[in-house]
This record gives sequence, structure tokens and C-alpha cells, in this order.
Amino acid sequence: MAEAFLFNIAGKIVGRLGSSTLQEIGLFWGVKDELEKLRDTVSTINAVLLDAEEQQAKNFAIEDWLRRIKDAVYEADDLLDDFSTQALRREVTTRNHKIKEVRIFLSKSNRVACGLKMGCKIKEIRKRLDAIADDRSKFHLTERTLEMGGANRERQQTHSFVREEEVVGREEEKKAVLDFLLDTTLEDNVSVIPIVGIGGLGKTRLAQLVYNDKAVHKHFELKMWLCVPDDFDVKTIAEKIIECASDREMDRVQQDMRKKIEGKRYLLVLDDVWNENRERWLNLKSLLMDCAKGSKVIVTTRSEKVAKITGTVSPFHLLGLDEERSWVLFTRLAFEKGEEPKNPELVAIGKEIVKKCVGVPLAIRTIGSLLYFKSSQNDWLYFKTNDLLKISQQDNDLFAILKVSYDHLPSCLKNCFAYCSLFPKNFEIERETLIQLWMAQGFIESLDENRCLEDVGDDYFMSLLCRSFFQDVKTDTYGNIRTCKMHDLIHDLSLFISGNECTIGNLNGENIGERTHHLSFGFPLNSSWKIPPSLVNAKKLRTCLLPLEPIGQGKLDKPILDSLISSFNCLRVLDLHGLNSRTLPNSIGKLNHLRYLDLSKNHEIVMLPPSITRLQNLQTLKLSHCYKLKVLPRDIKNLTSLRYLELDNCHGLIYMPFGLGQLISLKTLTMFVLNKKNAWPYRPIGAISELSGLSKLRGHLHITGLEHLRNDIDEVLAVNLLEKQHLQSIALNWRNSGDGNEGCRDEYLLEGLQPHSKIKGLYICGYGGVKFAGWVHSLSNLFDITIGNCQRLKHLPLLHQLPHLQSLCLDNLPTLEYICNNGSEELSRSSAFFPSLKQLRLKDLLNLMEWVRREVIPLGCQNHDQRHMLKSRDDFLLTSFPCLAVLLIQNCPKLIAMPLHPYVEDLSFANVNEKVLEQSLRRGWDPMVYSSSNSPLSRLRSLSIERMSLKRLPHGWLPYLSSLQELRFAFCPFLSSLSRVVQHLSDLHRLEVHCCKELNLSNDKDGYYGMEWKLLKRLRFLVLDHIPKLEALPGGLQHVTTLQHLEILNCDNLVNLPEWICNLSLLQELEITQCQNLTKLPVRMHELASLRKLKIADCPQLK
Repeated sequence: MAEAFLFNIAGKIVGRLGSSTLQEIGLFWGVKDELEKLRDTVSTINAVLLDAEEQQAKNFAIEDWLRRIKDAVYEADDLLDDFSTQALRREVTTRNHKIKEVRIFLSKSNRVACGLKMGCKIKEIRKRLDAIADDRSKFHLTERTLEMGGANRERQQTHSFVREEEVVGREEEKKAVLDFLLDTTLEDNVSVIPIVGIGGLGKTRLAQLVYNDKAVHKHFELKMWLCVPDDFDVKTIAEKIIECASDREMDRVQQDMRKKIEGKRYLLVLDDVWNENRERWLNLKSLLMDCAKGSKVIVTTRSEKVAKITGTVSPFHLLGLDEERSWVLFTRLAFEKGEEPKNPELVAIGKEIVKKCVGVPLAIRTIGSLLYFKSSQNDWLYFKTNDLLKISQQDNDLFAILKVSYDHLPSCLKNCFAYCSLFPKNFEIERETLIQLWMAQGFIESLDENRCLEDVGDDYFMSLLCRSFFQDVKTDTYGNIRTCKMHDLIHDLSLFISGNECTIGNLNGENIGERTHHLSFGFPLNSSWKIPPSLVNAKKLRTCLLPLEPIGQGKLDKPILDSLISSFNCLRVLDLHGLNSRTLPNSIGKLNHLRYLDLSKNHEIVMLPPSITRLQNLQTLKLSHCYKLKVLPRDIKNLTSLRYLELDNCHGLIYMPFGLGQLISLKTLTMFVLNKKNAWPYRPIGAISELSGLSKLRGHLHITGLEHLRNDIDEVLAVNLLEKQHLQSIALNWRNSGDGNEGCRDEYLLEGLQPHSKIKGLYICGYGGVKFAGWVHSLSNLFDITIGNCQRLKHLPLLHQLPHLQSLCLDNLPTLEYICNNGSEELSRSSAFFPSLKQLRLKDLLNLMEWVRREVIPLGCQNHDQRHMLKSRDDFLLTSFPCLAVLLIQNCPKLIAMPLHPYVEDLSFANVNEKVLEQSLRRGWDPMVYSSSNSPLSRLRSLSIERMSLKRLPHGWLPYLSSLQELRFAFCPFLSSLSRVVQHLSDLHRLEVHCCKELNLSNDKDGYYGMEWKLLKRLRFLVLDHIPKLEALPGGLQHVTTLQHLEILNCDNLVNLPEWICNLSLLQELEITQCQNLTKLPVRMHELASLRKLKIADCPQLK
């Protein structure tokens, strides 16, 4: 099945041989005719590859023929890549004006010698391929294009009937779809609900369930079921609908169809839809509109794109069964009479097998039915230890149905999907990394010269996601997809499709073959690992991935690293991240084909070998988290193909090399380090002007060392960040704030560093100015702003009207007194006050007093305008954040007033005036304004109070904290009691108390307060840390039987643990550390049946 890679390589060779680059090379070296003959041969073979793939299962000779092709084609690809690399090096040498090297390279004798050598290599491969091509006549293969692949597949036609008792665990899903079908309030004549999910989840079964429901039968005058053909031909579909609705040129079909449904309320099920052509759907939909209001259409599909095209309501995403329902279904099919056997070992194995089915009903049915005939425990163990798709492909509906999804993929996506088999199951795959890997293997091609490979790769990724090959996506701050996973069964499918092309290697390398081209290690590498012989023999390896994070700090020995690099000259992808290597061998420069090199998280590496700049094909160089890396290679400008240079958290970098700006293909440059021009007289240093030509930069750019530009302000204008339209976020960093004069220069600098208006993230650190740049108001698309360590900043821009701002962090601004210096009147004129802000963090603002500057006017001296201004200020005190969910105020001792935050869910105060705590929440629990059910405090989920002098939480708040799940007190020296707190927090999950020297919990024995602890019906996590007055655990705690995790730390006066601790039957983790006077543990402690982890440390009196 690995022919997806063969199609890709063969097609790429044909394209390459027809490119202007290779034609120029052919002319230059005198091998044009040989290259044209090679192209003809590969084209001839490529034409019959699809037919050969389908016939190889029945003919072993064809399988061997394909293997021979693959070996030769891969060799041809490497040879052509060598030619292209030489051409790139010639360009670099010419550009760098190395006259002697250019003369040698272009000399007639050199061209003749190299031409003869190249010609011989091309002729040798062509003859091999000619012989292989001649053999195709033996197999009577038919020429077919790849896009015909899925069109001719045989499809199992579905029908509308199902026995309801055969369907397990879909009661809730059935009800949800029925609610839609029977809903009479929808305005559209025809409403469409797509049911979306991977193959085998039971989309058709669910549609059958609702189709046959009695209520549906009564509600609709006409019901029709149609299994939709792949080509989505509207005429064919219309004819089938007519057949369904009753016991020819297109116009007649349309007329007949309209007559059948005219004035009738109907239900139409379109099962197994693959069409992603919106125009075809609209053509069909127009024929379905002449009906009674309330008609409904159910579309079952595996594609999110189909759902988007067809749906008039949100799609119904069908999920897998839970473990309990999965076991019920499995039991029905795998055991006699559908009853669980008495053999506990067989039951245990069965439950492990069911877990492998990950809730997919078809997988459970298929495996359960196969196991029904297997009574031996060894047979069951075989099913447990093998991938489900390897168990049986004969009569295996599961394999056939999953493979349909693959068959429908465009040719460009098939090898992209198969390559994903290199990642372990349940692995979080980074979207950007995956696209970089696809690019490195040449899987991505752009047919439009105006579209870059990254955009095409993103289309590929989204297509696989929409077709349910990926799931569980996670997004970043700006809504970009960051990671995804593969369903376990889809991963099994990718393993089957990739065959021996892709391998997840085991420790001893048993599963690595000579023809393995793509390898990832299924274990973390460390210093004890030795290269197995099977890996050394895999000379044609193109991918070497380390998806798992290394364990420990062991370094990979340099000889092993050198051997690893030297053994594989065909590598396109080399991942050496996290190996703690100090140096990289010079042999890295010999990997002519290398496109992707990951050296990130090598914390000890100081510099890279100069030979790395010989990698003219290198597209991606990852160096993030190489903390000690000081310099980049001097000749990095020679890496002319470089598109990604990732330098996140490379804090040791001291400058950027001169010539970096010549890498005009760069799409990602995460950090640019500035230094003094003359800091290293013998090393040319890159100035900020290097950025001027890098107009294609995307993602994030961090410019640090801006203090070095204070005397060269004009250079900033050359950067022209305004033109870098693809940047999403930018960080500007000064390492020191300088003196007052330098602060003025910083203001000019910041004005000159204006980004484009669509920027989404802005981070300013170390800025020495008093006021902020005026261009911030124009950044209407900002999502995230962080301003920190600005020692003289007094005036912030008006940020409250930025419509999309979701996160604001102000950190270490010691001279800032007011967030808004323009007064409350300016705010009161505003139509919006932070309309989208969800997170607000105020940290180390030592002089911050209020949000808005107050005007102090003596009472007898107020005129009309001044009274109006004071009224505006009072009105502002009622202003509230409409969306704020997270509020952190830390070390702001002078702050006395804040705007309201009625919908906050996560609230943290540390070293803040108590007035803020009282004033900011007082209106939240005012019974004159709110009831307990709609109080803003009722949304609060997490509350943290640290370094504050309160004795207890205000009693009036407590009834309104009904939704609080996490409560934390730390360094509150006067906090004396929790007794009134706990009785109101019925939903509390986590309680932490740290360093509260007056808190006395020991007085709470088994009496009145014990009943209060008993009200904590959901408490699972309790930490008691540095509580000097804790002599015994509160007696009421024995009633908190939900407790799962208990930590008692640094409680020097705790003498013993009570015997009742065994009542905590769900306790899983218990830690007791540094309790100096603890003398004994409970005798019955062994009765804690759920205990999994027990840690007792530094308790010297314990015997």
C-alpha cells in the first residue's frame, strides 16, 4: 500500500525533468538528451502505477515489479536532487564573488568531466527503468490517471431499515436529532442537519434509527432514503428521489421531482455524501424547495466541508461510545448468549481489546464477531497485542470502510496522510511542524506561482482535518490551529497504508528494513543507546524523527551522533532535538539533500559548525531553547533555501550575522538580536536594516537589544514593519531603560517601529519612554497586549476601545499611577469599555492608585463643568468589563479602586489594598441589586488571596460563592478561621492554605464545625502548608469522604494523624513532609484501599 509515496516521487521526477532549472542544468553539463529520455521512461511507468497497485494483491510478480520501480525511482530522485544542489552552489559561489572557485567550476575541462560523470549516472538509471518499463507488457496494465482511483470503487448500498434493539448507547444522540426533525419553529422550508464523524462511528445507524421512529413517521407525509453516488450527479440523484417517492432528459426529471414533493412535508436522508462541490449541492437543493414548510434533510458524511456546504444548522458531531456502553455492545457479539463469561482473565483481556476500539461501534462489532469463534485465551491475547487492522482484512468491514476515506483523498494528500504514521498514537502533532515535514519530502507543490508552499500546505492540513483524519485540535491565542491528534483507528489505517515505507523503530531496530525510507523512534534516545545494525543498513533513509521528549540529562555521545549523520546521505529530515549535545559534527555539511534540521532544546550547544552553511537545500532550522547558543554561522546567508529559522528563547545569542537579510525566502524568524556595530571588529554584525528585505516574514518576530539603536534612530526607519503584512505578533525589547535623555530617544524609536494595522499581538519590554507611541490606537485587530519593565512609563494609550482585545498584561511599571490619564470624562464619552477583554493582569504596579485620574476640586469651588466632570467620574465607577473572566492583581499596594468585573471566573489578589477586594466585589453581592442566583459572584470558579491582612472573608460574600471550585490562601498572617467559609462552598473541589500563622484548625473537633466540613461534598484536593497552630487535623474532615489528595507540609506542631483517616475511602495520594513533631501514624492506615501514592519525608520524630 506504500505506493502513495511512489506516485509522489515518480510524479515529482516528471515535473522536475520538465522544469526550466533542470533543462538549464542539462544544457550546461551537456546531458539534456539523457534527461529527456529519462523523463519519457518515468512518464511511461507512472501512467500504469495505479493499475499496478490495485492488481498487486492478486499477483506477486507485480508486487516485485513495483519494488524494483521504487528502488530505481528513489535513486533517480536523489540524482536529480544532486544536480539541483550543484546549481544552487554555483549561484551561491557566484554571488559571493569567489573568483577562483567560479573559474574552476566554469572551466571547460571541469564541465566536460562532470558532464561525462553525470551522463553515465543518468544513463545507468534510465537503462534500469527502461528494462522495468518493458516488463509492464507482461502484466497487461492499463494506463490510468491517479484521480480516477476512487471513482470506480464498489460501494455497499445502504438502506433505511434497522432493528432498534441492535443499536447500543445512542439514546441521547437519537433524541438530539429527533428534536431537530420535529421542531416546527424553524423558518426555512427545508432545513438540513449534517451528521459528521469518521467511518464506523454509526452515522448511518443513527439516521436509520430516527428515520424509523414512529413520531417521525407521523410527522412527515413523505420519507425518502438515498445512498448518494460519489460523483453527486444531480440528474441521477433526482431520479433516485423520484423512485423513492413513488412505487429521462434532465428537464423532465426536474418536473417529475417537483410534482412528487410539491406541498408535502418530507424527510430525506442523503447517506454517505462525499461531494465537496458547492455548486452541485445548490443545484440539487433548488429542486428540493417546492415543499411544505418544515421539511427536513439528514446528510451523513465524514467531511466537515460537506457539512458546511449542506447544513442550515450546526452539524451534529457523532462521538464514540463510552467504555461502559462499548463493553455492553462487545458482550452481545463476542460471548455466548450475549452474557459476560465467568472467566475473569478473559473478561480482563476483552476489556483491553474494547479499549483499542476507542468507542467505534463498527470496530467493536467487527472484532466482537471475530472473537465469537475464538475460545482460546491465546487467540484473545493476539487480538489484544496487535493493531486492529492487521488482525484480519478478509471479510473485515472495518478495514474496508476506513479505507474508503483514504481512497477518496486527492493524490496530493495520500502520501501526506501516510507520512503521519511516523507519530505515535495519541501524539499531539504540531500543525506547522507537520507542514514543514511535508515540504521537506516534496509532498507539497504549488500550481499557482502566487501561492507559497506554506499556504498550500495549510490547505492540505485543513483538507485532512475536514475529512476527519485529524481531530482534537488545539488553538493558540489568535485562533490558529496549533496541534491535532489522530484517532487510534485512523492511525492504524496510516500504518497500513504506509507499509514498510514508514516505521516507528523499536529499541533493537528489528522492524527497520533496508527499504525503510522514513523512520521515527518510538522511544526517547539517551547516552546508553547504540545504533542497531539494521539501522546502519537502511542507507536510503530520508526521515529520522524523534517525536518523544528525551528522558533525563544524558548526552548522546559525539561518535554516535557522527555515525548517525554519516550513515544516511539521503536524509531530507533530521531531528536531533533535546539530546543535550554540546557540538554538532562537521559531517552535517555532507547531507546535501537535507531540508529539515531540528536542533532545538540542546541546552549545551554553544555554536554550530561552519559546514552547516553548505546545506543549500535546507528549508527549516530549529534552534529554539538552545539557551547557550552564542552565535549563528557567519555564512548563514549561503542557506538560500531557508524558510524557517526558529530562535525562541535563545537568550545567549549576542548578535545576528551580517547578510541574514539576503535570505529572502525566510517566512519565520522568531528573534532578531541587535548589538553595537563595532562590538566585534573582526566579525561583521547584522544591523536592524537586515530586516528590511525580509518582507515575507510570518508569525512572531521578537526584536531585542533595541537600546543599541538609541544613537542610530534613523536605522529604524529602514526596517519598515508596516510592509510586513503577514506578521501576527511582534515583541520589542530594550535590555535597559537608560537615563532620561535615552528615554526620549526610545520614544522616537518606538514611533518608528510601527507594525501593520492587522497585527494581533504586541509585547513591549524595557522601553524607557514616558509616553507610549500614538500608533497603538490604529491597531484595531489586537488580541493581546503585554507592557512590562518600563521604568519611566506614565502615560498609556487609550486601550479601552480596541474592539478585539482579549488579553492585557501590565507588569513592573513602577511610575504608572493611572491606567487612563485622560480622566473619566473621556471614558464616559466612549461607546465601549474593553468590549472583548477576557484576561487582565496587573503586576508590580507599585504606584498605581486608580484606573482613572481623579480631579480634586474643593466643594465650594465647583462650577457647572466641574460638577459634570465629577458626575462623569462617579458614573465611571459603575463601568464594568462586559467579558472579563480572569483578573489578577499582584503587588499593587496603592490601588484603591477598579472598574466592576461582574462576570469574572478566576480572581487572584496578592499584596493588594483590602479596599480593592471590598470595593471591586461589594456591588457583586449587594442584595439590593442581585439575588443569589444571578449575582456576578456566582460565576466565580477560582479565588486566590495572597499576602493580604484580612482575618476572614467578608461574611456577606459567602452565600454568593456557590460556584467556587478552587480556593487558595497564602501568606495571610492574620487569617484565623475557615469555619464560616466552608459551610457555603458546596461545590469546592480544591482548597489550599499556605503560610497562615494565625489559622487555627485544631479547635474544630467533631462538634458543630464538623458539620460545616461535611458540607464540602465535592472536595477532592486539600493542601495544608506551614500552619504553625495545626496540632491536629480538623475533626470534621473525616466526613469529607470525597477527598482524593491530601498534603500536609511544614506543620511543626502536628503530633499525630487521627485514626479516622481511614474513613477517607477515596484517598489516592497522601504526602506528609517536614512535620518535625509528628510521632506516629494511624494503626488502621492500611485500610486506605484507594491509596496509590504515599510520601512521608523529613519527619524526624516518626518511629
